[in-house]
Amino acid sequence: MTPVQMEISFSYLKLVLNVGPSCIFGFSSNFSVVAEVQIKLKFSIPISMEFNNEISSSEDEFDLTLLNEEITSIHKELDDTESKSSDDDSDEVRGVRRRKIRRIDSECDSDSDTAEDPQSDSSEWITCTESEEIPSRIPFIAGDTPAGPHVLPEIKEPLDFFKLFFTNELMNEIVNETNNYARKKLEGRTLLPHSMWQTWHSVTIDEMWAFIGVIINMGTMPLANLQEYWSRNDVSFIPFYSNKFTRKRFCQIFWMLHVKTIPTQNAGPRTRLQLVSSFLDCINSKFLKYFTPGEEICVDESTIKFKGRISFITYNPKKPTKWGIRVYTMADANTGYICGILPYYGSFTTEKLIRPDLPISTRIPLHLYTMLLEKIPGAQGHHMFTDRYYTSFILAQELFKLKCHLTGTILTNRKHLPNQIKKTKFRKKSTVAYRKGNTLVLSWKDKRVVTCLTNWNNAGMTTVKRILRGGTEVAVRKPNVIINYVKHMGGVDRADQYASTYCFLRKSLKWWRKLFFWGLEICLINSYILYKTIKRQKREQPLSHLKYVKTLVHQLTGDFRQKRDRASTSSCDSEEIRLNGKLHTILTGDKKDCKVCSRRNKPGSRHQTTYYCDTCPDKPGMHLGNCFIKYHTKQNYRL
Repeated sequence: MTPVQMEISFSYLKLVLNVGPSCIFGFSSNFSVVAEVQIKLKFSIPISMEFNNEISSSEDEFDLTLLNEEITSIHKELDDTESKSSDDDSDEVRGVRRRKIRRIDSECDSDSDTAEDPQSDSSEWITCTESEEIPSRIPFIAGDTPAGPHVLPEIKEPLDFFKLFFTNELMNEIVNETNNYARKKLEGRTLLPHSMWQTWHSVTIDEMWAFIGVIINMGTMPLANLQEYWSRNDVSFIPFYSNKFTRKRFCQIFWMLHVKTIPTQNAGPRTRLQLVSSFLDCINSKFLKYFTPGEEICVDESTIKFKGRISFITYNPKKPTKWGIRVYTMADANTGYICGILPYYGSFTTEKLIRPDLPISTRIPLHLYTMLLEKIPGAQGHHMFTDRYYTSFILAQELFKLKCHLTGTILTNRKHLPNQIKKTKFRKKSTVAYRKGNTLVLSWKDKRVVTCLTNWNNAGMTTVKRILRGGTEVAVRKPNVIINYVKHMGGVDRADQYASTYCFLRKSLKWWRKLFFWGLEICLINSYILYKTIKRQKREQPLSHLKYVKTLVHQLTGDFRQKRDRASTSSCDSEEIRLNGKLHTILTGDKKDCKVCSRRNKPGSRHQTTYYCDTCPDKPGMHLGNCFIKYHTKQNYRL
């Protein structure tokens, strides 16, 4: 190396040491991990150096190869650290609660089914036209019984339909579990003298039916809290609730309500699910017993609003109800009747699903449809509709093996889709379609691009009318796949609409209460759909949803009225009796303070009497004459 080369090499080394490796080699200045960069420069310089002597270039040459290797290894180490850090950040939901949350996004699936598929063979997909033939369809067979409701002729009243799902046997079990839970909760405890649990007694069957009727009626008139239903204020006074229960007795039943009692020593995560899973399994087994779904069915999810601390809570920022407990449901597409439910309990639910080799979004509709086939043997030819969270080419193939068709919107980054559909370019025509076997993938551009997958239809178009803003009517050519999807996909949404209209869901720290009242509402909805379907088959006018609920409440409560002792009579009843203008009986007894003129807080103003009114519930003492007249005629008798 010449002296000039030596000087250039030492200048380069000085620049590296002064400026730093992050500027010379292009490292990110905002990288969070501090890495110690050690650059090894190989020099072999003799101790006695003379510039007039010739220096061997093989010994003193600056080793650029080693430097490049160090730079490459540093880049690789930093990239691995950065990717690890980004993976850790992606697994954590940043919010108020620091806990493990499953984030579910309807537009992107975290499963491997949405990853890019570099091995997809686009040559297997062929371009389709509107004139192609409709693929062969599996003939529809409802099963051993025809599609529709199957109830006995004597089932006519709303209460009869409701008890098809919420049976007497189920009610007996709830009453027994509630009484057992209350007994274990209260035994051995020292209660305060004025505790509300001093008057606790076992719940009866009639009392529990009336309690369910009051709960259903509360859904038709939501108030701020439970206490408001027993308010004596003129603005919010509703006599129905105080006529059926005292507030104390209703709260006793409400807080002691139990569906399944589990041993405390075995209260593991799986055991705690039994608090409500047995109830949901019971009502789920009744759904397909009295109704056989038609050809079109749909699978979707319902979210029960809940923000408590449970391991299987889900979060979807793009839904109106962002935090909650998710329940996957399958419904008849034409009526909205719920045919099957699958509550999501986290990994405990995932382990029970069929086909563990498939993505979770594919296993859910397969599991629900398998449940339908087990309860309705011989059924085939159904047409399932799903949204883009579930729809995939794999699901279409697996359902077709079970003799079921599939139609649904799909994400373009799903596996096994043609590459052309992922980067679709619309020119003159508004649709682009490709077919592989009996499966069709179609993209249609209207206001935005919509992609669907189906093994039921072809790429045909139909002219439909559309009303624009201002009442202008225009003709639009629309794919038959889209028309069919929009028509039949709203089955679960229709049931959710019924549920949200008159639903009793209160804030609660106990997650299983949310699922219990949601299951109660599903029983009510299915009973109403069953009732309405039968009425229309008989060409009779059915009751509206609200009238049906009110009739059911009246039949559940009946003539029930809680037995009250005189001491527990409410103040409102005392006011009504005191000012009813009827004859009141005066008796004598022990000395009491006069209700009208006695003032204990003022010295010398205490007045006692032996006379009292036997007709008024609280047996108030009062003097004969003016005190008696004021008490029974004036609202403010102490003025």
